[in-house]
Amino acid sequence: MDIEVCMPDIGMKCAEVIEVLVQVGDKVIKEDGLVSIESHKSVLEIPSPVSGIIKNIYVKIGDTISVNKLMMIIAESCDKNNLIKTNKINNNCIVNSADQLNINNSINSDNNYQDKEIYASPIVRRMARKLNINLLDIAGSGRKGCVTKEDITKYNTIHNDINIYNTKDILVKQDNLKNKNDDPEYQLLTGIQKISGSRLLNNWKNIPHVTQFDETDITELEDFRKLYNSRNLANKNFQKISLLSFIVKSVVHVLLKYPRFNSVLDVNKNSIILNKNINIGIAVDTQDGLLVPVLKNLKYKNVSEISYEIFDLANKAKNNQLSVLEMQGGSFTISSLGGIGGTGFTPIINAPESCILGISKATIKPIWINNKFRPRLMLPFSLSYDHRVIDGADGARFTNFLGLLLSDIRTLLV
Repeated sequence: MDIEVCMPDIGMKCAEVIEVLVQVGDKVIKEDGLVSIESHKSVLEIPSPVSGIIKNIYVKIGDTISVNKLMMIIAESCDKNNLIKTNKINNNCIVNSADQLNINNSINSDNNYQDKEIYASPIVRRMARKLNINLLDIAGSGRKGCVTKEDITKYNTIHNDINIYNTKDILVKQDNLKNKNDDPEYQLLTGIQKISGSRLLNNWKNIPHVTQFDETDITELEDFRKLYNSRNLANKNFQKISLLSFIVKSVVHVLLKYPRFNSVLDVNKNSIILNKNINIGIAVDTQDGLLVPVLKNLKYKNVSEISYEIFDLANKAKNNQLSVLEMQGGSFTISSLGGIGGTGFTPIINAPESCILGISKATIKPIWINNKFRPRLMLPFSLSYDHRVIDGADGARFTNFLGLLLSDIRTLLV
């Protein structure tokens, strides 16, 4: 029985195919990856709904496919034991069963060269594509001529004129890179880094950024947070309340008072669109790059609910389990480096949002109180905003009010 595999609804109208993981005739097991698509700051694999043999493929790398578009036809097989899955061999090189490895040894002429089959894993193919390397130009050192990571690295070192950056954005000419290192080591950007890097560059170029710096006394807040957590340690289901959850709740309170910071600029209509919902993106550092899951509908959520959602989304981000919907719909972003360090930084606005808040590491400082220096825990933060939407006076009002809320969380109840 032939099964049609269509593009599923992943929460967006269309996505780009960046990898076709199978070929016609390949045998797949249910849940094996068929194609990789690139969505908002993430790469998703579309799995096979059945076990069987790939009969037809209707998409290729670079195609933009919409929901319900036919991608493949699989001849379904009920006997999984007769399906031989791919075997990993020699440096991540993946090949099929022996009957698919009959490579013509007489590939010497130009015509035969064009018909040459390429054996390489999806990882190697992705690596070659990022470096703009034609796999046909490489003689694979793996079994049966399979191209390995080492082959790609060696080829790229020899042909080091290749640059993975877009020539429109390059700031340093390739001539300046030559002879700097006799044996250069290349480290590829991840898919997420390439996407986010391009967007950040675009945002930095097109949005007039202004950054407001401030700090606030969170001594009482931290004392209360630690006391509250210690009182609930006996509860096995209790999730500790994080400092970030108090910051999020305070930001929600500020956005309710100053809705302009929760808006989007419509340049074509020369107007500002005020968002009805408050959805705050939380920047999460992962091995593959920065991801920004979004906490949604925060107007009526308490600190405990916010803290639990932050914990859940951060875990999903680090385990590459975020869905597209969980990274969409943000109206404001918070980037926290408090767990790492630093006294301040200028975060880049995540368009089409108008603002982003940067949190740095809290430190003990001597503060003059009642004719005496007292040790206080001071939290530095910085607010970057679109100067077309927000002026400096409003930016200062935002940071002042946020500082007041964090220094005395009782204000949240008023």
